[in-house]
Amino acid sequence: MREARRRTPVIPRKSVHAILTVGRPSVVPVVAMPSLSLAAWAAVVSGMYALYGGKGGWLNGLPTSQLLITLLGVVMGLLLVFRTNTAYDRFYEGRKTWATVQSNLRSLARLIWVGTLPKDEDQKVQRVGAMRLLIAFAAATKHHLRNEGGSDFDDLAPFLDVIPSFALSKNDNALSGRDNAVSRASFKNETEGTLPIEIVFHLQKYITHIKATGQVDANVQLVASNHANSLSDCISVFERIRTTPIPVAYEYHLKQTLVVYLLSLPFQIVTTLQWYTIPATLVAAFTMFGIEAIGGEIENPFGYDANDLPQDEFVDSIRDEVLGMMGEAKRPTA
Repeated sequence: MREARRRTPVIPRKSVHAILTVGRPSVVPVVAMPSLSLAAWAAVVSGMYALYGGKGGWLNGLPTSQLLITLLGVVMGLLLVFRTNTAYDRFYEGRKTWATVQSNLRSLARLIWVGTLPKDEDQKVQRVGAMRLLIAFAAATKHHLRNEGGSDFDDLAPFLDVIPSFALSKNDNALSGRDNAVSRASFKNETEGTLPIEIVFHLQKYITHIKATGQVDANVQLVASNHANSLSDCISVFERIRTTPIPVAYEYHLKQTLVVYLLSLPFQIVTTLQWYTIPATLVAAFTMFGIEAIGGEIENPFGYDANDLPQDEFVDSIRDEVLGMMGEAKRPTA
C-alpha cells in the first residue's frame, strides 16, 4: 500500500512577514532570474547611452516622449489582469466545488447514520460500509484530481473494503470475517472507470437498497439521492476545471509581448532616468513577471504547490467528522 503524498501546509503571514517572504509560497524564486536578467539588460542600455547618447552620439536620437510606453503599459496591464482573473476564477470555482462536496458528504452522513433504521445486524454493518464510502469518495476525488491512479493509498484503501474489487488482503481487512462479507452484499462491483463516480454508483445502490428494505421512507431516499447526484456533478465540474487550460496561443503571446515590452522599456526611459533606468526596469520586470507567475501558479489548484488548494485538509476534515459520527478512531490502521 502506498503512502499518500501530502501537500506541505503553508501558514499565511501578515504585514512585514509577508513582505520579507522570498520562499514558499512567494513567486520570488520564479521571477528572480528573469527580473535580474532584464536589469542587466537595462544596465547595458544605460551604459551605452552614457557613452554614445551625447551630442553627435548614435544613441542621441532616442525618443523622449513616453506616450508609447504608456499605451503599451495599458495593454500589458489588461492582458495580465485577464490572465490572473481567469486563473483565479478557476481557483475559486475549485474551492467552491470542494465546499459543495463537503456539504453533500456531511448531509449524506447524517441521513445514513441518523435517518436510516437498520432492522438487523447485517443492515447495521451495511450502514457502516456506506459511511466509510463517503470518506473514500473524498480521498478518491483528491487523488483523481492529482492524476494519481490506483486505489492502494493509505488514506483511501481501508475505506474501500466494502467493494470487492478494491478489498484489501485478508490480513488488512478493515472489517473482518462474516461482517466484512455481509457488508459487501449491497456493494457488488458492476462498473469500472473513474473511481469517485464508481463510489457514487455504489452509494446510490445502497440508497435504493435501504428504501427497498424499509429502512427509510421515500422522502429520505429522494433527499439522499439528490446529494449523491450532486457529488457526481461536482466531479464533472472538477474535471472541467482540470482539463480546460488557458489557450496556448494566448499564453505564448502574453509571454512574448511581456518580454518584448520589458526589453524595449529601457530605451523609452533612459533619456529621462539615465542610470536609474536599471532599478526602474528591475521593479517593472519583478511586478509584471510576478503577476504572470501568480496566474500560472493558481490556474490548476489541485496539485501540491504551495498556492494550491489544501485538499489534504479537506479530506482529513471529512474523515474525522464521519468517523467521529460513528464513534470510531480518526484513522484506521491500514
